[in-house]
Amino acid sequence: MNTYLNVVYFSATGGTAKVVKGVAEGISNDYREYNLTLPAMRENSITFDSHDLVIVGVPVYAGRVPKFLIDFFSNVKGNNTAAVFITVYGNRNYDDALLELKDTFEANGFIGISAAAFIAEHSYTPKVGTNRPDAQDIEAAKKLGADIKNKLESFDDLLQIPRLTVKGNTPYKERTSAPSIAPDTNDDCVNCGICATNCPMGAISNADVKDIDSTKCIRCCSCVKKCPVNAKSINHEFFNKITKGLIDNFSVIRKEPEYF
Repeated sequence: MNTYLNVVYFSATGGTAKVVKGVAEGISNDYREYNLTLPAMRENSITFDSHDLVIVGVPVYAGRVPKFLIDFFSNVKGNNTAAVFITVYGNRNYDDALLELKDTFEANGFIGISAAAFIAEHSYTPKVGTNRPDAQDIEAAKKLGADIKNKLESFDDLLQIPRLTVKGNTPYKERTSAPSIAPDTNDDCVNCGICATNCPMGAISNADVKDIDSTKCIRCCSCVKKCPVNAKSINHEFFNKITKGLIDNFSVIRKEPEYF
């Protein structure tokens, strides 16, 4: 099958981007990139056709695809378009996120041909999923891409490919309710604006980076990880409790990618 390769992803702290690009590079180094991480990239609809192959990658937030991404994906349309679904989670569990991602795209004209769940360092703490995706993960992603390429080349018609099934349950896991939380900014801040420029939700003021809209913050920790002087941190009882639980239960075990 002759296809045009596309990657569509959201990656606040970089892990999802590495995995999705690894899968793509296992197929071809020639691909079109749709990075949905910043708000401006989620303003317009995207349409693919039957000659496209789309690799979609999202992070897992509490076992689900982030709701704002589900809302945006209603504007991503396919026309019998081959798709690969990738979820990336912080070494705990991806729960129903992969199924939710698959269902969302297949309802919009895409045909799932493969899927996988990979691991990245948890956005809340570097002690969980430390330094992942690592070299082993990226090699696994590239191999998955090569396997997908071979699979596509063995079929003349997408409809000949067996229906894709993945782990997950319906109804999906209930979304976790959380209080509005905004990162704190200490006196080391030099107001360089890196955090505001890279905030996926536009929650940080460009004029004063200490001014953060807690109702927009999704606790992706992009600002925390990207600050060059370590001036950003999240200090909230709810956040700290979850982080402690993650460290206590998931900091030692190494989970491996799962493929479908």
